[in-house]
Amino acid sequence: MGQKYNMQDALTSNVQSSIRPGTEVDTYYYGDSNSQKQIFNCIVNTKFTQEFTNRGAGTSSFTISPYQGVSDIVVNFTLGAGSPTANLPQGWGYSLINQVSVRYGSSAQYFFTGAQMYLENLYDCENGTKRDALSQYGGNALVGAAASGAYCSVYIKLPHNSPRVEGKPFPFPSDLLVQPLVLTIQLNDPTALASAGGIWVPGAAGGTTTITAAMTQAQMQVKQEMMADSADLLARRVNMNESAYTFPLMYFPQQQVDINLANSAAPQVTNLTGFRAGEVQRIMIWLTKAGTNSTNGTPLLGNSTPTVAGSGNLIWAPLSNIVLTYNGEIFYRADGYSNNLWSLTNDSKTAYVNAFQAGYAGGATGVGTWIPYTSEWVEMPFSQSGIPYDKEVKLLGGKPILNAVVNLQVQTPTADTDYVLHVCYFYNASLLCSRGGAEYIF
Repeated sequence: MGQKYNMQDALTSNVQSSIRPGTEVDTYYYGDSNSQKQIFNCIVNTKFTQEFTNRGAGTSSFTISPYQGVSDIVVNFTLGAGSPTANLPQGWGYSLINQVSVRYGSSAQYFFTGAQMYLENLYDCENGTKRDALSQYGGNALVGAAASGAYCSVYIKLPHNSPRVEGKPFPFPSDLLVQPLVLTIQLNDPTALASAGGIWVPGAAGGTTTITAAMTQAQMQVKQEMMADSADLLARRVNMNESAYTFPLMYFPQQQVDINLANSAAPQVTNLTGFRAGEVQRIMIWLTKAGTNSTNGTPLLGNSTPTVAGSGNLIWAPLSNIVLTYNGEIFYRADGYSNNLWSLTNDSKTAYVNAFQAGYAGGATGVGTWIPYTSEWVEMPFSQSGIPYDKEVKLLGGKPILNAVVNLQVQTPTADTDYVLHVCYFYNASLLCSRGGAEYIF
């Protein structure tokens, strides 16, 4: 017996179909509308490694030859053996990195801090579970002697790559270059980070540490994505002296700007400077304490030290009552702590990471214990939200800010120390490859 025909349902369906824009998709059978297939077969490997020339404080330079696709980059650290008394917070591997710079062949060289890369990695993660795991892989919270020979893996976030899987960028085609991709990584001194007053809390009240200045392992590793048939490479098929290839970036992060804030119970207004020409997608901010760690058995959670100028501090305090103005016009306002909800409406995860700080348990010897905390950041967008679900690329307009007056009001928690406000500007940008070179286009 045939199915009964319902004219009302048919009319409703036809009306909706006729007035709604969109592409017809088959949701039952696979076909052209819901299937994709790879044009050029690619092979992936992670065999390319290089050792750091400096395993303590100092700069190491890495040369990646122009040999097909460069994707993810990871560094692996192992602290020196011995009997250290330092207590390490979660993500301590990012604290080891003072700054990173990259040059794509002949492109301009830009610098990024370790804390800034940490923020970008957390921001790029698709969900909260991956965000927290990435922080843990960057170094678990460790107590006392457990820091001896401790191991961590840190994702090196550059303009071309991302730890995302959903919306992961294509590899950067270094085969279009005639000069290598050059990466430099400057490390902080582990003993300075773990000394009394450092951002790694000493394991005893007023104590010192025996963490060695040089690590036993410091290694950089690259994920390569290569054409199965090199004849398919663009430079083999197209005259790149007469053509150009545009590599779109998810965003370009300008090196962070640090602003000192006094301890105050009232909101404070500061002027944001250092903008370059181009469209700003969003402004990211986070807050650290500016004092040194206590030596009386109760550490100040999230302190920085002048030795590392706060760049390695990964424990971020909450901000409230935020107002961002552009030439006097309000573009972002979050009363109270509503910035957390505003950030959630623009992303698929919360704007904080769940972590642990290893701190004092009290007493003169101070056996360490784990203290849970959250490190928060604030996203102030100018462009519309556009979270990718696959490898598609979407350009959303931002706000040109060059030569404008940008003021930011924030309120810090009341504490027994001053604060440092860290600010990073994200721009729309691309890398343009031609004539064997590459350059940023903003």
